[in-house]
Amino acid sequence: MEYGIATKLSKINNDYSKLLELNKISSSNFDYHVIDAELLPLTDENILNNLKNCVLTIQSKRKNAFELLDLYSSYDFDICVVLGNNFYLSEEESKLKREIILKVINKALDRCSNKIWVGTECVEGIVKDIVEENDLIAYYVYGGKYPTADSKKAVYIPYAEKIDKNVLNAMENYLNRRKNYAGNYNDFILSLDNYAKIKELKNKNDDIIIGYPINNKIINFKKII
Repeated sequence: MEYGIATKLSKINNDYSKLLELNKISSSNFDYHVIDAELLPLTDENILNNLKNCVLTIQSKRKNAFELLDLYSSYDFDICVVLGNNFYLSEEESKLKREIILKVINKALDRCSNKIWVGTECVEGIVKDIVEENDLIAYYVYGGKYPTADSKKAVYIPYAEKIDKNVLNAMENYLNRRKNYAGNYNDFILSLDNYAKIKELKNKNDDIIIGYPINNKIINFKKII
């Protein structure tokens, strides 16, 4: 089992000094640091040159997806190709067909020497074959549809020491964007004191667990999960 920490740039106000600080902690204690730039892509080469053990996310529907792929593939990073949530896209980008993700994955296969992760949310059926044929990592969100692809699995898990009103307020938009969410927040956010859910998670035998610390408080959850 491998472990990682996820950082959303918007949640640290695109503060690159904070990002480097989080990367130092993550790279020293975990196998991966997944960086998700929902609105403003990370393109500052001074920052990219100082990151370690990173997985950089590319939204396939972004008009500059191929430019980002060219940039990121020039570094020693894994690449995570996702469809892109319409919440973060322009009207023009949001109208693109889901199959666009296959073009980005194929380009990544040509350009990237490191591992390629594929976000399966909303495109599980579309990407299943290419994930299996190329031994890619199927990356899904906790509470979402479990990928059927015969490949490595990575799961993205928002977590907190304990789920309270502040945590739910912080994750309100995230929860409402999940198609199968119906108030059952414990199925989408992991409380580290919920031992029944932790047991369920262990039984899934995922290869990689990526934790997203909701309050940016990194806890060494690999001792718990």
